[in-house]
Amino acid sequence: MTAQGVFPVIYGICLDAEAIWLGKAPENAQRPVLLSHGAYEIREGLAPLLDLLDRHAVKATFFVPGITADRYPDAVREIHRRGHELASHGHGHKPPATLSAQEEKSELVRGMEALSSITGVKPVAWRSPSWEWSDRTLDYLLEAGITISANFFDRVRPYRHVRDGKPLPLVELPVQWHLADAPYFMYGGQIGRVVRTAREVEELWREEFDGAYAWPGAYFHLTLHVQLIAHPGRLAMLERFTSYIRSQPRARFMTCGEVAATVD
Repeated sequence: MTAQGVFPVIYGICLDAEAIWLGKAPENAQRPVLLSHGAYEIREGLAPLLDLLDRHAVKATFFVPGITADRYPDAVREIHRRGHELASHGHGHKPPATLSAQEEKSELVRGMEALSSITGVKPVAWRSPSWEWSDRTLDYLLEAGITISANFFDRVRPYRHVRDGKPLPLVELPVQWHLADAPYFMYGGQIGRVVRTAREVEELWREEFDGAYAWPGAYFHLTLHVQLIAHPGRLAMLERFTSYIRSQPRARFMTCGEVAATVD
């Protein structure tokens, strides 16, 4: 992946549904209006987002918590049917660093099993529900057979994790907060947060895409949440932005697995 070669583009999409709110605080189970933010993505958002991806021949990677898969297996089946990659996002959307060793391992294994029980395919990519690890996470990922992580912020290029100077069978596909929709569109009743316009975000993402496109060996990894991006105005923005990416001759939409396969 050089400046003159293919420029990989990943759409890493989280299908959290209610899990994101339940993982923040179990007592949110008693807040139906808050949970309806998550229900929106199943009832309204997922279908038009999948149609948008189809129109542009984009194969994305969907990160799905286990409890979302358990609650909405038909949504997982539809994503799989349309040829997208399914990746694990934990089970209960609980940050690993807040869990005991036993809880962390259980969250990882149960999240993977929830997806494989629906599709018959074991997920090999994983995103932490908090973009954070504990000091045990690396060992647990290797033990579980996860070969792709999408959590760290330390580079603009994919790389392989190393231990004691030796490469490990775990590829990192770095992410960035400014290349996620949550900092701009997440609200959930949090007074003081400012919801940005879709055009502001489009301008920022396009600037960063152009910069990365000119940076040797870089790639572009956009993190989206169905309950945030799949609203009418934001979908219109994503359509424009996807068309812009498509117009760049070296840009190629790829799944996490496809990009990871190019890393030595």
